[in-house]
Amino acid sequence: MKKFILICFLTSFILGIAQEKKVSFAKELTYQMMGNQLSNSQVKMYVSNNNEFFTNVTFKDIPMYFFTDALATSPVSLEINNRLTGEGMGKHFWSSIQSSYSENTDKEYVFETKKLNTKETILGIPCNHYLVNFKPKKDPQYTRKDDFLKVCIDETSPYNSFTVFNGLVKQYLTIPKLEKSGLKGLILKVAPEKDYDREYLVMKSIADSKDFISVDHKKIITDQQRRRDSIMLAYQKELDEYNTTSADSAVVAADSAAVEFEEYSFVIDYVSDYKKKLSSEDGLAIHNIHNDKLWKGLPQHCVNFEKNIPQFKNKELKEHLRNYTGQTCDMYLSQFEPHSVGIKATLDEIRREVLYFNEIQEKLDPADKKKLNNYLNNLD
Repeated sequence: MKKFILICFLTSFILGIAQEKKVSFAKELTYQMMGNQLSNSQVKMYVSNNNEFFTNVTFKDIPMYFFTDALATSPVSLEINNRLTGEGMGKHFWSSIQSSYSENTDKEYVFETKKLNTKETILGIPCNHYLVNFKPKKDPQYTRKDDFLKVCIDETSPYNSFTVFNGLVKQYLTIPKLEKSGLKGLILKVAPEKDYDREYLVMKSIADSKDFISVDHKKIITDQQRRRDSIMLAYQKELDEYNTTSADSAVVAADSAAVEFEEYSFVIDYVSDYKKKLSSEDGLAIHNIHNDKLWKGLPQHCVNFEKNIPQFKNKELKEHLRNYTGQTCDMYLSQFEPHSVGIKATLDEIRREVLYFNEIQEKLDPADKKKLNNYLNNLD
């Protein structure tokens, strides 16, 4: 079952739906890491004609999603019907807050750019080389990590992926305030300057797209800021309580308490309703796998499982078996982060179907009973 089934009763969620808008994408851009051990990592961007981006960063087979528009770049989760939410970003939030808290949060960084007199052509598209560096605005001699990035930009493109670049720099390097570079255009290749010809991220394909998403970005930003504020308050509280201990001990205690606050502050009461027929909105997460590499972590029978469901004389039995198999596959899918599986709702569905199979066994035609048991016994 999809995660939104678990939270759709929340008033804030219901009100948020009304603010969602549909974003239709014009292009699908695929980048690939080349020349090193991370060649299985890639970046896929979907861009609209209004320069709204949905970015999927896959690092060591782990997918992360970001949405970028004129407001900001935000980490998001992909839910049912291509709906974006700000759920599932707990670890990302905590690492960002922890790093930002230890730095001077008033420090403002600025991009420094330098256009080179060199060019290259990628996928038949000419692009210009730039050196990019970011440093504290009040310390012009400082170079973050003593490293420059070299990028190749198609400045004639109507798509400005530099907005995504700016946003991801802030997300991954936890820079509190980052002044934009002013560069515009489509990034075709990027790498540290010293490794530009050996290890780099490069555009591998550009294709037309008919994909779309539904998003309320203002609500996502607001919800995420509230979570940041809550975690920061818990962090500060623990620091104050342990200010007589050593600095290292205080940080460890604060880390533990803040993570516990974040992970358990939204627990809802258990309601025993698994025997009831749940909402007809029973989409399976297994139908919406966006990274084919996840299949290797699932039972073999989950691949195209609906085609292998037997035909029964009892017309209802096939649908119950289809639901049971799909829900168990969803549970296996929940081991990967991020995921869109509602754990409680999925367990409820599985328990309800097991109860149904137990109750109907003695009522089944012998042929149907044999088919059912053979199917269940031969699942891998």
